[in-house]
Order: sequence, then C-alpha cells, then structure tokens
Amino acid sequence: MMARALAAVFAPLVLLGCPGEKKPDPSADAAPSVSAAPSGPVNATPMPSASIAAMLGADRLPAYSGPTGSIEGTVFVTGEPAPEVQEDFSKCPSGAKTYGKLFREGPPSPNGARPLADALVGVTGYTGFYVPERREAKLVTIADCAFERRTIDVTFGQRLDIANKTPMLFAPALSGALSPALMVAPPNGDPVHLYPHKPGYYKLTDRFDSTFLKADVYVLLHPLHAVTDTGGHFRIDGMPVGTKLSLFTRLAAIGETAKEVEVLSGVVHKVDLTLTYSPPRDAGAPEGGRGKAKDAGPPLLLK
Repeated sequence: MMARALAAVFAPLVLLGCPGEKKPDPSADAAPSVSAAPSGPVNATPMPSASIAAMLGADRLPAYSGPTGSIEGTVFVTGEPAPEVQEDFSKCPSGAKTYGKLFREGPPSPNGARPLADALVGVTGYTGFYVPERREAKLVTIADCAFERRTIDVTFGQRLDIANKTPMLFAPALSGALSPALMVAPPNGDPVHLYPHKPGYYKLTDRFDSTFLKADVYVLLHPLHAVTDTGGHFRIDGMPVGTKLSLFTRLAAIGETAKEVEVLSGVVHKVDLTLTYSPPRDAGAPEGGRGKAKDAGPPLLLK
C-alpha cells in the first residue's frame, strides 16, 4: 500500500514524457495487412532502426507485397480441466475470474474438447522475404484487475502500450527488458510505453502489490500471429501465398502443437488446433498439479 501511495505522488512526473510525443494508435491491435508494404520495418522503440532491420532480415531481403490469404479457427484443449491456482485475490477479488485457474477454457463440446483462451498462434516456413508490421504499437488494457489477455503477441519493433481502465494504480513492467524508471499507469490515464529490446519471451508483471497480475509476452519477428479470445477463436490476415506454412499454437502452461497449411490468395482457410493438458506428476507437485505448469520449451517461432 505504501508503494501505491508514493506512486500517486510521483506518477505525474513519470508520465509527462517528451513534448510532442505521439499518442498511441487506438487501432494498434488490428490485424496486419501486407497488401501495400511499407518502405521498411516499423520501429517505435528507442533502438536504432538499422538494428531492427538487421534482426528482421529487412537489410538483405525484400518486403513481401504479393497476394495474401487468411487463416482462422479455434484452439481447443483436451485432457484434464484447468486446476485452481494459489493466489491472494483479497485486494481485488475480480482478478480471480481471469487468474483463478492455471488457464482459461470454455465449456466442453460433446467430444470433451474445450475452447482455449490466451493461446499464441503463429506461422513459420516462408523464406526469401520478410513480412513487415504496419502498426506502431500493441495496445493492452487493464480492467477488472486483469490484463485483457494472459498472452500478448508483439512484433519486434513495436511498442507495447499498457492502458489502465481501473480505479487503481499499476506499474507494469517487462521482466528482462531495460526499464530505467518506474512506469506508473494511472486510472484512465495515458498508456505506459514499454519497449522489448529483442525478440523472445518476457513476463509482464505489476511492480506494486498485485502479484497475480501477469501475462506471457512473445516478441516475434513478423506480424503473422494472434492470440485466441475467450472462445478460443483466432484469425491471421496477410498470409503470403505460394508456399506451405506451419501453423502452430502454444500456451505456456500446456505446451505446443503445429499443423501444415497451404495458403491460397483471397481465401480464408478454416483450421482448428488442439492441445492436451496433462498436469505434472513430480514428487513436489500437489495432487492434480494444482497451480503448477510444466515447461513447454522455446516456441517454434523463436527457434
């Protein structure tokens, strides 16, 4: 509580920013399109643009601007139901709705499969070009003491914006990312800007006392990715055609699977993916693996 009181004093100083700073694009979370490729990769970070281009291959490969297709579908989970987790929600009971179980799933269908929320979906397999991102930022909101998704997908070069729509103060931070100052997100104020400095995996947390407020953040090398909603649905637009791609899905608490797809111009392909949850059975795990997740290993898109 002391941290929140101090933050109320210092938050305006932290969030003043630089004169003329651009406001985040409210449509930053829209699906990408590569039908009209930009002249170079997006860079909304403090990093040199040459470093971003080199990491994406934009310094040696052309940007894809050919015909595209789309993939949409549902990610399901089978196996045992999500166990409850051991967290203290007394300061914000509504957080239990999002974080009360190891993962979020919907009601079962007749075959027992349940739609899986917060699953990362992406593709691998294309070569000879890079697919450019077109949005400067990924906008994520905090509401009801929770991030809107427990998994967040960002393209390298994008800025991660966190907007607080609650009456409380939060200090969002990326584990492993450079953060010289405490960034405070005031109630209904301007978003906090976070800058992943390399592709890979990060944990988004709150530096104040909301220990349950967290999300898995994946910073990927192209915009061909999505995260499933509470109904398990996803859609990825702007998919290059003319080659077979590997469509994968991943949830850190469960694991990963992939399926080969062939994209056709102007076609929306329907593809469903299924993960199976099997709780860990090591000697230190409570019966049923309550609140524990196995290590799913590095995701395919980051290998």
